[in-house]
Amino acid sequence: MAMSSVFPAWITLIALLLLVAVVLWANQRDQALQASEARAGQAEARAATAEAVVTAQAQVQAATATALAYTSSPEAAVDRSLSLILAAEREPTDQRLRALSDAFGPNALSVVRPEIEHLLSGGLHLGGDSGYDLSVLMTSSPGPDEAQVQTRERWMYDERGTDDHRARCLIETSEQTYILQKPGVDWQIADIQLGTSTRADCPT
Repeated sequence: MAMSSVFPAWITLIALLLLVAVVLWANQRDQALQASEARAGQAEARAATAEAVVTAQAQVQAATATALAYTSSPEAAVDRSLSLILAAEREPTDQRLRALSDAFGPNALSVVRPEIEHLLSGGLHLGGDSGYDLSVLMTSSPGPDEAQVQTRERWMYDERGTDDHRARCLIETSEQTYILQKPGVDWQIADIQLGTSTRADCPT
């Protein structure tokens, strides 16, 4: 009777030990799987981050290249030249008038100067709401250092006297073609071919 009662106890103890061992092994296996999944998730996250960084860098480089390309384009040269006209008509200093001679060749300057001379002769300048809207209709390149830019423009000429009192206000809508040449690093407007043009008083 004593021996028969001892064996079941040992068997029970061994079974418990095996059960504990199985539970421990299962826990360790789960922990190992979780750690492996965590490492895989971290690797995927790092890969996604690296891909996002590369994509962002490519987008920045593309945007920078596009901006640089536009800055050196004939269209940008026309826009800069028009801004010089507006600046000179707002405040016709010697420095701003000389800047026009750099941006425009003699033929183009003969088209631009009458409006400026009209303001100077009347002691006027542009002020208030004066400005322009520029739309490029077409650009062509007859040669490596030649370009033609056709534009549609809307100018507001808010003419002011010395006391900044409005003398006259006109809105001009026009189409023209700028003939550009590249004698050096920068484009220069060599000539201007005038197209359609309409003028009306500014709305009151």
